Amino acid sequence: MKEQERRYSALIADQFPELNIRTVESLGEGYRNFAVLVNGEWVFRFPKSQQGADELNKEMHLLPLLSERVKVGIPKFAYRGTQEDGRPFAGYRKVEGEILGEDGIASVSGDARERLAIQLGDFMSDLNAFPVETAIQAGVPVRQLADEIQLLKDAAERQVFPHLEPASRGYLHRRFQAYLENTAYTRYIPALIHADLSPDHFLTDSHRSVLTGIIDFGDAAISDPDYDYLYLLEDCGEPFTRQVMAHRGEADLDARLQKISLFVTFDQVRYLLEGLESGDPDWIREGFEAVEQDMQINR
Repeated sequence: MKEQERRYSALIADQFPELNIRTVESLGEGYRNFAVLVNGEWVFRFPKSQQGADELNKEMHLLPLLSERVKVGIPKFAYRGTQEDGRPFAGYRKVEGEILGEDGIASVSGDARERLAIQLGDFMSDLNAFPVETAIQAGVPVRQLADEIQLLKDAAERQVFPHLEPASRGYLHRRFQAYLENTAYTRYIPALIHADLSPDHFLTDSHRSVLTGIIDFGDAAISDPDYDYLYLLEDCGEPFTRQVMAHRGEADLDARLQKISLFVTFDQVRYLLEGLESGDPDWIREGFEAVEQDMQINR
């Protein structure tokens, strides 16, 4: 067992001796959390920053309210502890299913794909129907996307544009303006969204034909419901995204997809910015490649 896993195991054993720890496996380290699996049954998350701690607290307040309103499994926190630095950690029984993953949708076809689209669409509709005031009282923030994207544009012009060829700078400038100058894009009815609805957070049965759960609600927000299609379009492709939208009865699919494609562009820019701020050469290279690929797709 690695030192980090030993430390977390000791924290769990000290604060929850009734668990009788037999095994501890690392589930990986993300940008804001480290996760372990205890006894093959309990997932414990340990925030590494104040932002991660705030997001975990938000989940612990929101998810109990949400659990009766959605038709798939979501984390149900049963253990709440405190790390040495005062930040929280928490554990929940592992949600049934296997991670679909970014490349997983390619192996799903026919009836199974349609079933997943229907279940995912129903989940998104259930989220959007959740009372906004109740979510805010649970600590869910309100995100003003137009303000965020304006700030992203300003940061990109300062930090990214100097590294780009004129054609790439012009492309990104046009993408930002296409969103910021279109009042139809910036006018929406705010609703509860997951805000990180990636197939890395979809759990399915072993045949990848049934959606069994959704995890990682740390980015949950009150914002534009269309934003939750971002990672569907980016990771699952346009045909599957259209299936989900059609099931939900969304109008003007072509126009909506154009708007969502802008969110994908902005996500690539944000990824590149974070890479530049980190100074990680591999991250920076991937960021520039992602922006270049985005430009090729949307030419």
